[in-house]
Amino acid sequence: METPRDKTPYLSLIIPSRDGIRDGMVVRLMTSIETQSFTDYEIKIVKGVSPQGKAINMGAAQTSGEVLVILDDDSELADDTVFERLVEVIQSDDSIGMAGASIVVAPDASPFQKRAAAQFPRFQTPVVDAVTESDLACHGCCAIPRRIFDAIGGEREDLLRGLDPDLRVRLREAGYKVVLAPQARIYHPMPDGWPQLLRIFFRNGFGSAYAYKFRPETVYETHEKLAGENFQPRTSLTYRIARFPLRLLKALATGQALRFGAYCSYALGYGWGRLTAKEL
Repeated sequence: METPRDKTPYLSLIIPSRDGIRDGMVVRLMTSIETQSFTDYEIKIVKGVSPQGKAINMGAAQTSGEVLVILDDDSELADDTVFERLVEVIQSDDSIGMAGASIVVAPDASPFQKRAAAQFPRFQTPVVDAVTESDLACHGCCAIPRRIFDAIGGEREDLLRGLDPDLRVRLREAGYKVVLAPQARIYHPMPDGWPQLLRIFFRNGFGSAYAYKFRPETVYETHEKLAGENFQPRTSLTYRIARFPLRLLKALATGQALRFGAYCSYALGYGWGRLTAKEL
């Protein structure tokens, strides 16, 4: 889908999607886009292209806006000011390479989704009152100046999973800030039920195994706290393996059954990926 323009738009909205429907989520996203107070944008839904990095690069190449806004196809803008707030942040500081929106729980979330969001901090992130450097900015909804996106070489097209940490690291290594925009909020729902949750974490584990086998230089940590002054994105595989049983024990000790199950599914996916993953 493309929105025709008589002039070059300021924002290019890029929405990678397997089928352009996502069980009705794309319609919800589009409805929330149509209510935005900032309307100088074009839309490009990139359908049926994988991996995600390739789809985003294709969307960037087929649009012309000064700033790219990347949206997951199951995201939904929480109010009509999201684009306005992202634009204000991008325009306020040339050193900002990525401005993201905080993820909050949707009003119509199911009890399972609310429990899951509470146990996975990256799906219930703090809403900030000032521009805040943070590892919590992500592809769910983020704005990146095109000049910066082009300067760092766009997205990697050889990763199954892990685009978010890779992009954040490359932006910072190029001297740019990764921030959350004040009061910018989106809904990005957790899976609604055990089968969906376990399937997603199995997939993520498989993607991590793929990266370790074929692109080990792209494997990074994902931080779960707002502030990241002491956060180290690079850790060794030995460290991660040694830490894993401690994470399982912590999840059990704190009554986080969903997190425990998700970790187990991730481990199974990782093991399957190490055995069967083939290079793209």
